[in-house]
Amino acid sequence: MLAGRSTLETEVHSSIHPIHAKSSELTGVIEGDFDETGHPRLDSPHLGKVRVTVESIRSGSRLNDMEMQRRAEVGRYPTISFEIGRVMSAGDGQYRGSITVTAHGRTRTVQNEFAMRVDGRQLTATGQHTFDMRDFGMQPPRIFSLRVSPEVRVKVRLVAEEA
Repeated sequence: MLAGRSTLETEVHSSIHPIHAKSSELTGVIEGDFDETGHPRLDSPHLGKVRVTVESIRSGSRLNDMEMQRRAEVGRYPTISFEIGRVMSAGDGQYRGSITVTAHGRTRTVQNEFAMRVDGRQLTATGQHTFDMRDFGMQPPRIFSLRVSPEVRVKVRLVAEEA
């Protein structure tokens, strides 16, 4: 993956306003074969493995970031990982994949659609999913009178170049 070009963005809603956070410190690899038109050969072995450090996900608010990192227990669980398993075409540049997410020491698998395109030697995949942080053993934070919803919308943009 191209350093600094892949991003992970989160959004949670609070009793006052949405809280946005972002990281561009994703690492990983995407493996697969593509035909001459740039479409993936889904009958060939393929996979994607992506990691992001929890500390790199920043909202711009030191107080919010400290509380989220405390809840995430970054000392015990410093990374979040995504592993893309079997992918199927959903038509028109859209794909459906099995995505295994490990965060806070717990692993969950979701099925989700995402877009993927190849431009020359560069692949870009984008998708989003809404997770419930309680499924990963985390309780929503409370910061003073600010209440935070347990639902976290995660948007990922992966940019990789052919090796």
